[in-house]
Amino acid sequence: MQEEFFMNSMEKDPKLSGEHGAQTRKSLALKAEEILGLDLETVVADDDLMYDSLMKLKPLENPKKNPMQNALRKYYYYRNGKEFPRLNNYQR
Repeated sequence: MQEEFFMNSMEKDPKLSGEHGAQTRKSLALKAEEILGLDLETVVADDDLMYDSLMKLKPLENPKKNPMQNALRKYYYYRNGKEFPRLNNYQR
């Protein structure tokens, strides 16, 4: 993951407020990288890998709050300029 790119993107995002939120998302994205054993650059470049990664993170999180998945989705959005589909809508 390119941490500086991620932080700069979050600072420009009107939906996010404050550095604490950005720092938390960065930490969660790094944790996701560690769990997945993959660089997020690789994950967000391949939609099937993105889907597989979200599915791998899903059982590790609270069902009502998915912070690692959300951080990964934000990174995908900043890199690809579009949101990744909901898991139940994704088609390979």
